[in-house]
Amino acid sequence: MHKLSTTHRRPPRARLCLGLAAALAALLTGAGTLDAGPHDGGSVARSEPALPRFVGPLLDGGSGGSDLVVGRRALVVAYSPGNDDLERAARIVRSIAADAGAANLRLLGVAVGVDRVAAQRLPRPAGFDFPIVLDPDLVVARKLGVTGGETSVLAVDAEGYIVGGFTGLEDDGTLEAYLEDELRGALYLRRPGAALAPALGVRPPVPEFSVRSLDGEELSSASIEGRAAVILLFNPTCPHCHELLQFFKGFLAREAHPELVFAPVSVSDRLYVVEQMVADLELPFPVYLAGGKETLDAFDFKLAVPDTLVIDRAGRVAGRHVGTGPRVEALLTMQIRGALGVANPILLDRKGYSGEAFCAVCHADAHGTWSLTTHAHAFETLVEHGADRNPECLPCHTVGWNEAGGYTPDTRPAHLEGVQCENCHGRGGPHQSPEFAQQGLQPVCESCHTPEHSLRFEFAQRLPLVSHAANLQFSGLSVEERLALLERRDRRERTLFEPADHVGSSVCASCHADEHARWSRSPHARALETLAARGEAANAECQACHTTGFEQPGGWPAGGDALAGVGCESCHGPGGRHVAEGASRQGTILRLTEKCDSCVIGQICGSCHDEANDPGFEFELDAKLDRIRHGFRDREAPAP
Repeated sequence: MHKLSTTHRRPPRARLCLGLAAALAALLTGAGTLDAGPHDGGSVARSEPALPRFVGPLLDGGSGGSDLVVGRRALVVAYSPGNDDLERAARIVRSIAADAGAANLRLLGVAVGVDRVAAQRLPRPAGFDFPIVLDPDLVVARKLGVTGGETSVLAVDAEGYIVGGFTGLEDDGTLEAYLEDELRGALYLRRPGAALAPALGVRPPVPEFSVRSLDGEELSSASIEGRAAVILLFNPTCPHCHELLQFFKGFLAREAHPELVFAPVSVSDRLYVVEQMVADLELPFPVYLAGGKETLDAFDFKLAVPDTLVIDRAGRVAGRHVGTGPRVEALLTMQIRGALGVANPILLDRKGYSGEAFCAVCHADAHGTWSLTTHAHAFETLVEHGADRNPECLPCHTVGWNEAGGYTPDTRPAHLEGVQCENCHGRGGPHQSPEFAQQGLQPVCESCHTPEHSLRFEFAQRLPLVSHAANLQFSGLSVEERLALLERRDRRERTLFEPADHVGSSVCASCHADEHARWSRSPHARALETLAARGEAANAECQACHTTGFEQPGGWPAGGDALAGVGCESCHGPGGRHVAEGASRQGTILRLTEKCDSCVIGQICGSCHDEANDPGFEFELDAKLDRIRHGFRDREAPAP
């Protein structure tokens, strides 16, 4: 039930650029573009500081603190009402807050140097309608390592680690979009607007642009029509940009092709600095100047360098990478050759898993259909539920869990998040593990789609949802239409239970008296009465979730008053087979104590407690289940 978008998956750089790192501090003090540094898919060990525990009086009464954000991602904003940068930071906070509810994100403010009396005289910052801790003596500020002179915004993951943030925001407004983008990346939130990068199998067109080389020669979008191109946005003082330029120097010497345009574009217009860099690196190709913000905006430049775009012969962006390193260089090699349409080497990781981006180079159509499955967004589901470090969940939501070169909770390689090509086709697919395919797809699917985690999983029924051939019918859809398709699929609109007649909760009472007694005292038992109180008792659309077995065999209304309300069979399935004479008790009714709360029980509950009728329910499932739990919790207990 996670919310999807065209740029939902986090780029690897987010983990590198954030975390209150020294590089970001340098950026904020005027260093210019941020050096993303080398990376191989974002694999780094956990080194972020933990959010310190704190508590204090709340602006609206009572007390609270870090406990208010435990177990969920959060944005913590420390500010003083008189800060010069407060409104600029608040614009970022308000934008992120608009998506907080649907993404299970909490916000918490800390008013530094302000007591309750002073706070009540001052207006609350616009859009700060979340809890605010008062910190008159700067006790909390010292714990957070911030001051009252500048506004600080900290991104915190569900385990309480600070994964990003900034302190202070410059006056010219150039950093706001960048910082919001990076915060959203660190928190796995959707990004507003369409990024200039492939999304959901769609390659965006290259924008119109015009740049001039150091010799005054013009290069424009028109001049590269029909040819493949590489646009490298770099900073002349960035050592990792130098590293990537040296890579391309060797690449172009080996891979010279008359239909390939290589255009390194300096994001800095300091002519002498760029010229000195060209001389020092002995670059044999033309180097260009961006010539101002308009060109950088056209390329959707986010201030992190090196930033490389690969453009195919049709004038569309086939790939985009921020940073450098062996993995990025191998991927660039394949994508450039793919854009040219020449023979392509298979540069897969020889000792580990490579990730879906490598597969996409040669299998673009198959990759596009994969992006339209919930498999592609499986890791974000864990993030939204605060389970992205849960070893019980990660094996089926990542690639190569705890195998050599696969996903581990210590390194958390971003390029191995989600259910990808190598989950179904083996490490490197048939290129590296041809024996993997011999077992067939069904055992692979059923290794994760177990009875505990998947409700009524039928391989033949579910295969079309992930089949490349079946999904090719959607290849003509726009990004917006593809997004709508994903959201429909995410709702999992299908029959949840085995077909049978409904018998009513009173029949269950003969064997389950204690459970029936507890249910009869619950709001579920009186669900139809709540409709009557609102004058909606005859509303069929409402009855579907306020009765049992609505318009199903033996269900409401044909089954009479015994089916009024949300009864046992709403959660455990129709009981006709279970109570039939001589019937087997095992397997004829759904025993929920054997099921995963989030994967199965949440799906059952979510069929009515959806975003439209009960916003945020899926993120409060555990607490709400505790109020209605009944029956055996011991898995060794006899079946009902």
